[in-house]
Parts: sequence; structure tokens; C-alpha cells
Amino acid sequence: MALFVLIPLLPFLASLILLLGGRRWGENGHRIGIPAIGISFGLSVAAFIEVWRNGPFTVSLYRLFQSGSLTIDLTLFVDQLTVLLLLLVTGVSGVVHVYSSRYMIGESRYNRFFAVIALFTFSMILLVMSGNLLMTLISWEVMGICSYLLISHAAERPSACRAATKAFLVNAVADVWFSFGIILTFFTFGTLDIQTILLQAEGMQDYTINILGWMGLDLNIYPVALIPFFLFIGAMGKSAQIPFHVWLPGAMEAPTPVSALIHAATMVNAGPFLLVRLSPLIVLSPYAMTFIVIIGATTAVFAGIVSLTQSDIKKILAYSTISQIGFMVMACGLGAFAVAIFHLLAHGCYKAFFFLSTGNALRSVEQGLGHGDHEHHVSEGMGILYGGALLLALIPPLVLFSGSYEYLWGVTGFASAAIGFKIIGLITVFVTSQYLFKNVTSLFAHDPKTYWLASGQNSLEKQSVRRQFLNGSILTGLFLTTVFAGGLLTLFWSWFANFLAPALTLPGVKLAEGTVERGFPFWLVVSLGVAVAGWVYAYSTQVRSQHQISRTNGRSNRLYVFFWNKGYFDEIYDVYLVTPTIKFAHWLWRTIDIRGIDHFIHSIATYSVCFAGWLWRIIDIRVIDHFIHSIATYSVCFAGWLWRIIDIRVIDHFIHFFAANSVYFSRWLWRTVDINWLERKVGHAAEKINDSGQLLKEIEPRTIQHQLFVMIFWLVAMTFLLYNML
Repeated sequence: MALFVLIPLLPFLASLILLLGGRRWGENGHRIGIPAIGISFGLSVAAFIEVWRNGPFTVSLYRLFQSGSLTIDLTLFVDQLTVLLLLLVTGVSGVVHVYSSRYMIGESRYNRFFAVIALFTFSMILLVMSGNLLMTLISWEVMGICSYLLISHAAERPSACRAATKAFLVNAVADVWFSFGIILTFFTFGTLDIQTILLQAEGMQDYTINILGWMGLDLNIYPVALIPFFLFIGAMGKSAQIPFHVWLPGAMEAPTPVSALIHAATMVNAGPFLLVRLSPLIVLSPYAMTFIVIIGATTAVFAGIVSLTQSDIKKILAYSTISQIGFMVMACGLGAFAVAIFHLLAHGCYKAFFFLSTGNALRSVEQGLGHGDHEHHVSEGMGILYGGALLLALIPPLVLFSGSYEYLWGVTGFASAAIGFKIIGLITVFVTSQYLFKNVTSLFAHDPKTYWLASGQNSLEKQSVRRQFLNGSILTGLFLTTVFAGGLLTLFWSWFANFLAPALTLPGVKLAEGTVERGFPFWLVVSLGVAVAGWVYAYSTQVRSQHQISRTNGRSNRLYVFFWNKGYFDEIYDVYLVTPTIKFAHWLWRTIDIRGIDHFIHSIATYSVCFAGWLWRIIDIRVIDHFIHSIATYSVCFAGWLWRIIDIRVIDHFIHFFAANSVYFSRWLWRTVDINWLERKVGHAAEKINDSGQLLKEIEPRTIQHQLFVMIFWLVAMTFLLYNML
């Protein structure tokens, strides 16, 4: 199991290597990032197989922190929900890395880009695999920082910097509530381990906390009912739910691969994933579930309508992403967590493909327009595109109301899910059919390469032939996609629901069986009619005359302008939040900083100088100088007294007395020691000397003989040695 630690570790190491290497890698950063993400994807597949065969498992790394009752173990928890998200994150990130290796060629920050998206992928993988809320919070914040760096990749553009700042600030506000939720969770359960919290949640429903006890007041709350609110507000920021959705359209300032990564696989999916991961805790708060439904439904409908009024293809994709995430959140509020995850996975794959394809289409259009032919021929071959858009619009009804899909809504046993299924399904079908029509016609109505073919004879003929071929290919692809999706997905629902179900409930809790409608497919027919109605509405809006459009817009001008301006959320924030905040900051600067702090510091400096002058006059001159002068005067007097008393009367008298007695003592020593004792000693020494001389005379011949014998021995030995050497 320890091998699966490499799933988040490899992208982190790739990011670290690229950051430390800097410019030395040149434009070879993808050679580090792509293999790392590719291996992570392979390990994710292995983890999926392991969970499929043997169930969830936990990888314990080490104890990160322990203080009192707070113990935080760094663990990775891998279950059915985790492996599904791992496949999405690593798979889409791998595709984005490969796509970016060509898309970003020539960028001055090439390696920095790959380092940041690798770190971004690492943070999302760690969020998916985290076993405790602290790791969740860390990865949550790292993801926000990476999104800021990626959105502001083109830092020379002020619009990119403003969009990055907006994204960072909006998410920071939501993250404050998310942090409150984690703190309250620990205060309630005494742990941050997610599985322990989910196991204890049901038994803590009646537990209360007096939040004003430190003030002596009595205000009891039910934390289990309040925690989901705080955690969901944090999820609203990451998943761009109203009113925190304003940052996501601005994120389009990032390069196209970043948009695909943020909108499809990572950041926006963090909110629905968190709700599903904590679903056993979320469902214990009916008020929180109602709040989640309201926010999700409002976001889905509002963003879906706004996407229909936009003319910029990237803004259309951005608001369609917000709308789809709103549907996922609404499904979580209704208790259809399996539907939310399936929607998340399907939307992630679809939106990643759509973003990358849009990037290629826009770049091709720019290159085509650069050749000088700006003439648009929009009427030729449009019938095939209209038919393809209609065929594509029929996919959602077939998918949603085919029968087996409804099983996903009932897998957790919530009665509200059945009603929500019908409402969300019909709204999704109507809105999706319209912006699919708009996307298909706006992307493929003009073949970029026909502009290049327009130079020369028969250019219009070549354009028509090429457009007919392209549109026919599109129609064929859409038809095959419809047939394949309808056949495959019908067989897929039950397996997916059964595979994911253990991750949505606590161990030992029996799942409620979903019901599938039998008999005449009434809702399927209704949904197909709604899809056709949405297509007809979009078609009539596109092909009617300009006079009719103007007259229609005149009748509904206010409503249209309201959604075209995206509900004026940016303007409201600017008027009621941004501008007052800036003005308040200026007021604080003028009042507090200049008049308050600066004046206070100036006053301190002034009074400090005055106080220093007072100290110099009073303390230094009158006290310290007077004290030192007094000490010096008394020291001189004391020295004179010592000279008169000690030196003259004592020391001189002592020296004189010592000298006199020394003379008498010397004379006594001379008489006693020198004359009597020394003379005797000298006499004895003389006698010994005479005796020694006599002894030397006796032994002198023997000593000379001994020395001669030694000299002769060494001469013979040296002669022998020299002879042998020669």
C-alpha cells in the first residue's frame, strides 16, 4: 500500500525539481511534469483495481502533531470515492500537461508554468486522499495559491492580475468560514480524523455548546447542525456558487490549459467532493441541506441563463461550468450524492475536452484571420450544424430519463431526490440544449482554414466544399457519440451506483434501494419534448430577422440586459464592497495613519527630545556631574590624608625600623653562622678533598686501561663491519 504514496508525491517532486532548476531546464519542463503525472495516473488505476477487489484502505505515514488531546496523524484514505476522483484528476491533468507542452511553446515562464500546474495537481490529489481535515485545509489553501499564480501567469496584463486578485480574495473570504468549520469540528469531536468524525456524527446530534459561556451568558448551539453551514460556505468559494461565483469568469485570463484544469478536474470540483466526502455529517442537518439546495438551484438556473446571453465562447463555457457545478451542489442538497459524483466525473471529462478544443479553435481563427480574408460566409452548410446541435441536445434526455439513471438518485434513500430528479433533469435538458446549440454553431460555423483558401480562383467553391465536409464529419461524430453514449451509459448506471454506495454511508448501515420507473416512459418523452423546445427557441433566436430580434429584445430588454450583465454582481460588489472598502482604507490612512499614528510618533519624538534635554540639564549636569566632582574632590582629600598618615608616619617609620634591625641581624649572622659554623664545615671539606685526591691517584691507572680496552673493541668491530660490507 505504501506504493500509492507516490500518487501525490510524484507531482510534488516534479514541481520542486522545476522550481529549483529555474531557467536551467530551458523549455524542457514538460519532460519532468508529464512522466510524473503519467505515473501518478498509472498508480491511480492500480489503486482503483485494489479498491474494487479488496475495498478501502488507509496508508499511515507518520504522526504529524501531538499536543494534549489533539493528535494529527498524516494518513491517506483511499476508498471508492477517492479512486474515482484520482482517475479524473490525474487523467485530465496528464492530458493538460501534454497539451501544454505544445501550447505554451515560446512562453518566457514555460518551466514556471509546469511547476505550478504540477503543484496544483498535487494539492488536488492530496485533498482527495487526505484522511483528516488539517490535510484537507492545507491542500485547500495550496490550491488557492496555485490558482492565483496560474491566473496571473501573463502578469504583464493588468486584467490577468486583477482576475487573479479577485479569485484569491473571494476564495479567502470563503476559506475563513471553512476554517471556522474545522475549528468547531475539532472542538465538538475532539479529533480531525474524517472517518472518526463520520462515525461519531450521528451520536452527537443532541450535543450542545455554550458559545457565550466565557462572557457569562447562556447561548447553546447544536454544532452538528452548524458545522455543515461553515464547511459548505468554504465549498461555495472553491466551486463558484452564488455569491462567490464572480471569480470564475475572470479566471479565463489564464492560459487555456489552466482553464481546462481549473474548470474540469480540480478547483471547482473541490466543493462537491467535500460535500460527498462528509455526506454522513451533512445529512444530519436538514437546514443545511435546504440551504445547499437553494444555493445550488439558484446558481444552476442563474448561470445557465447568463451563459445563453454571452457572446464570448470562453464566458459561455465559464458560466456553463458554474451552472453544472450548481446542479451538482443541488443534487448533494437533495441527498443524491451518487448523482453529484457521476455528474462531476462526466462534466470534468467533457469540459476538459471542450476547453482544449476551444483553445485550438480560437488559435486557428486568429491564424486564419491573420491571412487577410475577414469575410464570413455563415449561411452555407448551416443546416447540418443545426441538425447536429439537435442530435446533441437529445443526449441529456436519453441519459437522464433512460430509466437506469434514476437509480443513482435513490441510492441513499432520500425521498426529496425523486422530486429533485425531475426538476433538475428538465431544467438541465432545456438549458443544455440551448447553449449546446449556441456552442456548436459559434465554434464550427466558420472553418478557420477557409480564410486561407480564400486567396485565388474558386475560393468560395473551396470554402463550401471544405465546410460541407467538416460539418458532415461533425454530424457523423455527434451521431456516433449519441449511439455510443446511450448504449454504454444505460449499462453503466447500476454498476456505478453499487460501486460508489459504500463510500456514501457508514459501515454497517444498509442502503435504501432506488426505484426505477417501469411502463410507459412518460418522463423520457417529456424530456425529449423539452430538449426540442430548447433547440427550437435557440434556433428561432438565431435565424429570425434582425427586425424581429430588435422587437423581441425591446419587449424583454430589461431582463435580457440584466442577464447579459451577469446580474450586475460585479457592479454591486464594486459599489457596495470594493469602493467603500477603498474609501474606508483611504480614510484610515488619512485619519489613523497621518493624523493618528504619524502625529503620535511625531509627538513621541518631540517629547523624547524635550525629555532628553531635561535629563541632560537635571540629571547630567546637576546630579551626575556634581556627584563626580564631589567624588573627585573627596578622593583627592583622602589621598592627601593617606599620604600624610600612612606614607609618612607608618611606611617610612616601618622602613627605617626594618633597615636598622637588618643591620643588627646581619652582624649576628656573621658572628654566629659565618665564623663558627662555616669554618668548621670548610675544615671538614678540606680533609675530604685530600682523601679524594689520594683515591683518584690509586684508581687512575685502572680507569685508563678500561678506556683503552673499550676503544680497541669498537675499532675491531667497525673494521669487521666495513670488511663485510666491502
